[in-house]
Parts: sequence; C-alpha cells; structure tokens
Amino acid sequence: MKFSVVTVNYRSWPYTLRCIDSLYATGYEDFEVVIVDNDTEKPPEIEHPVRLIRNPENVGFARACNQGVDASEGENVMFLNPDTVVESGFFESLEEFLDGSLRAGIAGPKIVGTDGEVQLTARKELSFLSGVLGRTSLLTRLFPKNPLVRRLFPAAEKLTGPTAVDWIAGTCMAVRRGTLEEIGGMDDRFFMYFEDADLCRRARDAGWLVYYLPQVEVFHHSGASSGDRPRAIWNLHKSAFLYHRKHGPHGPLGLYSLLTLAGLTARALAKLGASLAESGR
Repeated sequence: MKFSVVTVNYRSWPYTLRCIDSLYATGYEDFEVVIVDNDTEKPPEIEHPVRLIRNPENVGFARACNQGVDASEGENVMFLNPDTVVESGFFESLEEFLDGSLRAGIAGPKIVGTDGEVQLTARKELSFLSGVLGRTSLLTRLFPKNPLVRRLFPAAEKLTGPTAVDWIAGTCMAVRRGTLEEIGGMDDRFFMYFEDADLCRRARDAGWLVYYLPQVEVFHHSGASSGDRPRAIWNLHKSAFLYHRKHGPHGPLGLYSLLTLAGLTARALAKLGASLAESGR
C-alpha cells in the first residue's frame, strides 16, 4: 500500500467526513484511512472504508497521530487535518515526487485557505525573529511581501516547483515510513502545535530533506477543530517553549531559556487578553 492517511478528529466530524469524501473522490486506490477519534461523542456513520481508533479522552494531537501510524500499513504516512479537502491528482503528484526524490523524508503541499489565500505553512527554522514575525502576526498580515516575511516563510514566494525547506506544517504532511522508523514518531509531549516542527527538525538532523510542493494544493478551513480558543493559545505557547528547551540555545545559567519563557508568557497573556476582549463584545 502506497499511502496511509492518518487524521485526528476532535469535535469536527462534519469536516472529517467531508475530508474523507474528498480522499475517495480522487479515484486513487492505493491508500487507506485511519481516523483517531479524540472526542467522547458517538461517531456518525462513515460511508467509506476506514480504520477507526477511539480514545476515551483527548490525548492530544501528537499522541493520536502516533496511534494512527502504529495501526497503519502504508509505505508513506500522510498526516492530514480533518478540516482539509484534496482534489484529483493529489495522491499521484505526491507519489511521483516521493518515488523520484529518495532523499526526501517529508513533503507537504501548498495549503490554501477558504479565502483563497496561500497559508504560510512552509518555514525556516524557528528563531527570535520568526517568533516576532509569526505566520499570523499583524506585521506578517500587513506586509506579506516584506523581504523578511519571504525569507522566513518560503510559501510566501511564488515558487513553481519542489523546494527544500526547514519545516512544513502538519496540516498536510507526507512522511516516509522509513523516516519514521529511523527517527521515531511525533514527540507526544507536544499536546498540540510544534510537533510538526520537531518532527521535521529530527528528520533533517538524520540527513533527510523536507520539501514544500507548491504544485500540489490542499484546501484548509483553519481552526475548525481547535475548540477552546484560550486553551489553544496556552497549548501553542507551551509547545513553543518545549521546542526551545529541546532544540534551542539555553545560554549561560539558562539565561536564554529564561528570556524565552518571559517573552512567550508575555505574548500568551497579550493574546489571551485580546481573545477574551473579543469574545466579550
């Protein structure tokens, strides 16, 4: 089997069902679907063949993905968010690239939002600057063509072919099973967010290449399964600090880590405040 599609459902069954419909509508046959359900509600009837794993509680995205990998059999594992839609030619394009690029351990397509805008899901390695110029930051939204933005987010460029990058978002990510067997699955200490950056970092450290494929498109309804906004903000910044502790410089007496923690805490509090103010309107 060429592909195992692993998707994690959490309060998003309408999107999950639509995503599965789009996979089977491609007409491609050499794939399987594994759904890991982190929700406690009874799942709806699923019209297509799937392997369903149900958890008694929300165990987090990374851990659920690893459960899906363990239950799958494909040569390549496709991590795919439930709030995405693929089109015909999707699998064929990925298969052609992976079969012809044996050093590629991870590959991801262009992600297009419901507004038609390309989402900045291909990125350079995390740094202080990328923390300030985040994908959804005000500066990035106001000046998307700024040279700094284009340097940090290769997806902002008008690329025409496969491009090696530092990491791609787990929204849609194809990983060779051989790569996963060598470096291990996702680090389940990341409950949600940055597990994709960590996986790509470990793949690159092991000598694999990570590729962004702008010629392949996937449509994404952002945030459909994020749920509780304040909790999502907390998980994002908690995972960002975990990533720093795992891969970043700590500095003398842990000074860099202390400054990073202070900066992330301030950023999280600001975003929580803005979110609560918006919800109170």
